[in-house]
Amino acid sequence: MKWQSPLRGGISVLIGVVIAILALVRGDWLIPLLLAAFGIWGIWLARARLLPVWRNNRLYRQCLERLDRQDTSSGAQASAVLLRHVNYRISALLKAAYPKARWEWTMEDPAAFAVTGGTGRLRLYGVPDYEYADVTLDQMANLRCELVKTAPVTPGSGQAGDLSLDPQAWFELRGRLVLDTLIPDLQSRGHSSLTVKENGEIVLLNEDGGEEPTRETLPDLPQRMYWPQLTQVLKQEGLSADTDERGLLISW
Repeated sequence: MKWQSPLRGGISVLIGVVIAILALVRGDWLIPLLLAAFGIWGIWLARARLLPVWRNNRLYRQCLERLDRQDTSSGAQASAVLLRHVNYRISALLKAAYPKARWEWTMEDPAAFAVTGGTGRLRLYGVPDYEYADVTLDQMANLRCELVKTAPVTPGSGQAGDLSLDPQAWFELRGRLVLDTLIPDLQSRGHSSLTVKENGEIVLLNEDGGEEPTRETLPDLPQRMYWPQLTQVLKQEGLSADTDERGLLISW
């Protein structure tokens, strides 16, 4: 059986009714009956064809809106979970050096920072001499935290000894900033190692065994008793580290 469109069938019925009216009706009733026929056909067309299409489009838009809300909600939940993970890492890093440390984000959307990475600023509390910290999260999920000093430090008021108790925290908060800048510069000039003395002074050893001082120092260097742990931290960063009577030898 050949399928026939309902609209085509409706038009056929309309044509038949119009022909019948024209053939059978004369006088004043002709025009009203034709208008009535077209009106009834228009109502049928709206109910049979246009109304279902409008309802289907409405349902389709509602489904799209629900899917968009679900995607947005899922993305927001994932961002919130990732942000909490970053928060825990920052807290663990700060509390390793300053047990009373508390902090809060100063940026408007820290969840976006947790997803895309970059550098964000923290407001610190319970950290002597420091009010802010800059946190950097790279594309490999490596986290670096650098304390920001906004006021002069009174001699003797610092708590550097706290950092010396945790070589990992010292490296993240003090050592990385200096070494990440100094080592590429030395490497570009043909050097492959440096020596750090117990007071944090950085020197280069020449071929004759003599020392060439540099302008850089490592602030708050952990005491020598903690150097074995510090060498392990440096090795985890891809550096070679050892100790001798002259100090801490770092090579690359």
